[in-house]
Amino acid sequence: MQPSNPGSKKQIEYWRNCTHRWNVKTGATRSGKTYMDYFLIPKRILSGKGKEGHNVILGNTRETVRRNVLIPMQNIYGEKRISNIHSDNSCDMFGEKVFVLGADNIGHVDKIRGMSIKYCYGDEVTTWSEELFDMLKSRLDKAYSVFDGTCNPDSPIHWFKRFLDSGADIYQQHYTIFDNPYLPRDFVENLCQEYAGTVYYDRYINGLWALAEGLIYPMYQSVLVDKIPAEAPSGACLSMDYGTMNAFACLLWEKIGGIWYAVKGYYYSGRETGIQKTDTEYLYDIQERFREEIETYTLRRASEYPGAGTAKMEVIIDPSAASFIALLKKSGWAKVRSADNDVLNGIRETASAMNTGKIKVWKGIREWAEEMGGYTWESGEGEEKPVKINDHYCDATRYFVKTKRLMKRG
Repeated sequence: MQPSNPGSKKQIEYWRNCTHRWNVKTGATRSGKTYMDYFLIPKRILSGKGKEGHNVILGNTRETVRRNVLIPMQNIYGEKRISNIHSDNSCDMFGEKVFVLGADNIGHVDKIRGMSIKYCYGDEVTTWSEELFDMLKSRLDKAYSVFDGTCNPDSPIHWFKRFLDSGADIYQQHYTIFDNPYLPRDFVENLCQEYAGTVYYDRYINGLWALAEGLIYPMYQSVLVDKIPAEAPSGACLSMDYGTMNAFACLLWEKIGGIWYAVKGYYYSGRETGIQKTDTEYLYDIQERFREEIETYTLRRASEYPGAGTAKMEVIIDPSAASFIALLKKSGWAKVRSADNDVLNGIRETASAMNTGKIKVWKGIREWAEEMGGYTWESGEGEEKPVKINDHYCDATRYFVKTKRLMKRG
């Protein structure tokens, strides 16, 4: 099925050359990798009509597949040709049955284990496990089986990069963000600014398989401010990284003029002092440290919205802190939210929030700058992750940015 819009030079190149068993586009975010697939997927499915085997579209989650693949295709062809997902995790595409599965779901993975697959489309492949991909390879067991996939690049030691370099029957195409001629110039400039100075610039702008090394937030000093604007905040929030023997770190955030400022902190390390505090003692400390702000914010909010009941301050906290969360909920002043603890995406979004000035931190929160100045990527092979030493304010900052969705695109 030929697209009505011929597409970019790179997209046309892929359409002409994706004749291998494995056909993969890697590269920058928003670089146009997926557009041609909205026409290629129907072509693959219809060309396999009548042949033995199943059709599968596999992504990080079923919801991401729906958002990234099915909805755009429905917008092109309509729901009569591309149905919604049925209860058996399949949809109808041009009269053919296609299973729509998430790599995060054990039940979906088990379904693949029992399949013979003639066609698979893979979305966000680098988010899958290597075990799942190895199983998929064994399920593409027909002489005519074919795979099309896309991904953003990751570490050069990522298992999928090893596969792409393996010498298998692979057609591989690389994209940078500048390969998409249809993106508004200001959008590209803003995205370049968001990722400047980080490993994400190499990956999501230049589309490179770049190693995460050195400082995680090399721009952290640009976030520090000498003073906080004098006007009244339009919002307030606490973000906490709970610790027992490790440090307990809490930041008070206030929204002023569209920017979130960390204006005050609480930090206590039982390991350093040799005295471990109880949950009750921590709650007392938090209430005393932020008493004025809690009372001012809750009273002001109550006066702005009369009849709404007692106003509460939002508290974002590490979801593993079950006992302290229970205590917070009984406090009467806290509106508790479990933090989104997606570490790598949280780090990426926090770096973008720093680069774009969406967050600022008062210099008086001494431990924050000390932690950021030593917050580095773990060296060596294996899973990409930060070094877990003195990272408590780092985590509290990441919880805040990720959970509040500061970098959500409209």
